[in-house]
Amino acid sequence: MKTNQIIIFYDEECPFCKNYTNFLKLKKGFDLKLIDARKDKVELQNICKNLDINDGFIVIYENHCFQGAKALEFLNSAVDKTTVLGKLHFFFAYENIFSRFLYKILFILRKFILFVLRKDSKI
Repeated sequence: MKTNQIIIFYDEECPFCKNYTNFLKLKKGFDLKLIDARKDKVELQNICKNLDINDGFIVIYENHCFQGAKALEFLNSAVDKTTVLGKLHFFFAYENIFSRFLYKILFILRKFILFVLRKDSKI
């Protein structure tokens, strides 16, 4: 059976990002490759030249790059909906004001948590 690879560049030092990627389960037929953007920023810049990892995590699938709320919207089609995290993806099922607003809140919380942990939010 052929699997489709999904690559996620994320911040491993961020508790939100790390827990999200650890609990992310994809449907059968998808293979997940996780890359810590802090350790491999050069590869990311070569693949997605027009995106800045500091604006949100990046998902790559079939030579397409998705970032932030759009990345979550894309992953909604690939996540296993039987898991709790998969069910929460419903909030990002459609490109709308609510999903963009919710992602922005999560993005701000990430910066706050990294500040509290005394880690740089810039990669």
